[in-house]
Amino acid sequence: MHKFVHGITLFLILVFVAGTVHAEPQGRWWRKGNIVKALNLTGGEVQRLEKAFNKSKLKMIKLKSRVESEQFKLQNLLEKSSLDETAVKTQNRKLETARSALADERAAFVLGVRKIIGHKRFQKLLKMR
Repeated sequence: MHKFVHGITLFLILVFVAGTVHAEPQGRWWRKGNIVKALNLTGGEVQRLEKAFNKSKLKMIKLKSRVESEQFKLQNLLEKSSLDETAVKTQNRKLETARSALADERAAFVLGVRKIIGHKRFQKLLKMR
């Protein structure tokens, strides 16, 4: 039983790490001259992208911290000698809610970028990646 709980804990940690790798916006690509030029970004658009990134990044830092906290709580429940399935299921739902909030913020940032640069340039950006 101990090996099983340890295995589940390791699996959950791996899933968490994999999820957070993709949860963060891909940096400040609008600061790269070749991309600015290729997309014909204006100074105002660059400023709007920077502002959106900064706002989103702060939210994502808090949300990632919440995910880590919920993950830690779940891990502790799974490592206890007596298993409380109801508590584990409840904590797992809290973890998934936190992950969902993080994914929602990432999507909100991407939508914001799409609104700022428009459909054609967004498609071009996707092809550039």
